[in-house]
Amino acid sequence: MRLLNTVVGPSALTDGFTRITARIVMDIEEEMSLWVDVPDELKDGISDSGNPWVIAMLPIAAARHENIQLSLPVDALLLENLRGISKIWSGWYPELSEVAIDCSTFSSIETLKPEKCAAFFSGGIDSYYTIARRLPDSGTGLPVVGHIDDLLSVWGFDVSANDEASFSPMAKGLISAAKQIRRKHAIIRTNLRDNRTPWFTRWGPLTNGAGLAFISLVLEKRYRQVVLGSSFPNYTYVDWGSHPLVDHLFSTSATQIVHDGPSVTRVQKTDLAAQFPPAQSALHVCHAIGDDNCSECEKCYRTMITLDILGHKERMSKVFDWSKYHVEAVRKIKIGSKGDKVFYGEILDAARAAKRADLVSELESAGIRSRTASPALKTSEWLMQLPGLWRAGMALRKFVLRNSITAKYIKHSSDKP
Repeated sequence: MRLLNTVVGPSALTDGFTRITARIVMDIEEEMSLWVDVPDELKDGISDSGNPWVIAMLPIAAARHENIQLSLPVDALLLENLRGISKIWSGWYPELSEVAIDCSTFSSIETLKPEKCAAFFSGGIDSYYTIARRLPDSGTGLPVVGHIDDLLSVWGFDVSANDEASFSPMAKGLISAAKQIRRKHAIIRTNLRDNRTPWFTRWGPLTNGAGLAFISLVLEKRYRQVVLGSSFPNYTYVDWGSHPLVDHLFSTSATQIVHDGPSVTRVQKTDLAAQFPPAQSALHVCHAIGDDNCSECEKCYRTMITLDILGHKERMSKVFDWSKYHVEAVRKIKIGSKGDKVFYGEILDAARAAKRADLVSELESAGIRSRTASPALKTSEWLMQLPGLWRAGMALRKFVLRNSITAKYIKHSSDKP
């Protein structure tokens, strides 16, 4: 696959934004257009190198067993690192190929002098933890480990770049929280995930960290450091799109990508978030609806259980509807993925330490119930891959998960019915 060209100009979609667009062609001459809208006040930071685009192309090329050609130069350190990432990905997922990259190189540190530091801000537990420990006045008692100038939120990752109805209420919450944090807040809009490529189909297990790195390097002329909140503690070794082995390898010689907080559990981060005033009024963990936490899905329940154990229900009364929380419903939670098992293992340990026998019993029941359902769910997944039986697979899955508390997400524009 080849990067044909990039064009920078005013966004026709987002008022007050500058758009950078890349035209990319596959080996079979299929063409795609990727774009990023950046607020005009940040447009001087927009990259004119191949650095962001080689990241955008890498997972697509790995899935299609293609190599990459770019006419724009790539930072020499990044190019070296991407070869390592390609090996890691193909080791995790043998169906992906290692990707050869044909391009000229340069040293970003010799030509760029970025000065600012940024952190990604989704409004969730991980991002609040990362931000709070970079604020001297956070009020949490955490030692300050760095500083941040800007908060970056992305429209197009969790919610499609075309779904203004779902994103607008989320944006209001982010903007409100950013005002409390007193840092510049920028919303970056992109269609990176609006194509049925690994950016959409494998976002969780493969590409979400790369997506954040892509946005970081779109603005590489502005940022010398961009911080990503970790998803899992590093002792768990969960193969995931944002990973302590991988994220830092997206750094260039001038822009450092930091995978932050992998030595801290989600329970510990939740404890911190509950003591951070901006999170007390604007924590958003739910992807079931756009504006508030639904207080009924798996992500909400997971967070509410943790807050209950830690004694923070009153502190977080503005962001959850606690009338919907019932200890006896915890056994209905579906614990399926490796990540789920990590999170609920941490929560179970916390419940035992707090001598919450009621929650220990319910969490253990949820684990047993989930393990019992696992074979039928695997069968349903297999059936859903078969052209003539996918409806039967969906029906089986729906039956198995009836009355369960599961994860819920806003429908993305690339979703098929």
